Amino acid sequence: MDEYIIRVLQHYRHDLMNRLQIVQGYLSMGKANQAEEKLSEVVDFYKEERKLMDLNVPSFMLWILEFNTTFKNFRLTYNIHAEYKSMHISDSILVGQCQEIMELCMEELDPQVLYEVKLELNEIPSLSLVTVNLSIEGDTQIEQIISGNMKYRNVNKEIDIESTNNGLIFSFSVPCQ
Repeated sequence: MDEYIIRVLQHYRHDLMNRLQIVQGYLSMGKANQAEEKLSEVVDFYKEERKLMDLNVPSFMLWILEFNTTFKNFRLTYNIHAEYKSMHISDSILVGQCQEIMELCMEELDPQVLYEVKLELNEIPSLSLVTVNLSIEGDTQIEQIISGNMKYRNVNKEIDIESTNNGLIFSFSVPCQ
């Protein structure tokens, strides 16, 4: 477990250094506006991460931090719209459902295509739930390639699959406190 955490931290530190070096590069070229834009993106990224940390889902957070390393042809971005909610009781559900979705995608999608994955968590306060939307975009043929196969193979009926013009959206809900 310690080696695993060290590996995650090394990747995390590497990503942080890459982001900061881009800002430094713009500044060294006298491009203050671009540096300011990149720095703003970095700050926004860490604000989202803070919201993720506040959800109290340590396994899910590690899953997200490892995502781009684990899934080589998928790139994850995420938005959290559920601040200051404890979702600890849903930690393993989040990891399990998202992992199942990604395993289906890895089996069906072209490994030579880079896919954009957008994860969004939205709080529904009146129901003490958070909805999870995982959208996959990339290949213009994504909907025809996998929608039918995935719907047919999806034995987990708690995950809804919706086709869009440029991909698929997987949705499910989990309890929060």
